[in-house]
Amino acid sequence: MMNKTSDSLNSSASPESGATDSLWQPSWWQWLISALSGTVETEKQIAWLKKHNEEMRKYNERLRKSNEEFAKNNEVLKQSGNDLRSENERLAELLSKIDASFSKHGINLPLASKPKQP
Repeated sequence: MMNKTSDSLNSSASPESGATDSLWQPSWWQWLISALSGTVETEKQIAWLKKHNEEMRKYNERLRKSNEEFAKNNEVLKQSGNDLRSENERLAELLSKIDASFSKHGINLPLASKPKQP
């Protein structure tokens, strides 16, 4: 059975509104000791910083993965560009050979006309 003194301590020593709105939730006596020593706000800030640091760590991990994927895609695009460049060079070489062969045999093809733009 609790006496009147401890009941009054329980009700009068409760923290002010907002003091327990954090991840760190002290019992009334821890709150009283902390309040007297000035650490309640510090403990709240530490809890907030821990949570914020974890969120930042997760965010940085997502950014790292995104950057890795971007780098991979960039490499694929570079390789595709190199492949297209090589293919264009090969086709230009073939066209040159065809033109030379046609010229050698006296074959003249009419130039292709460009379609009219609307």
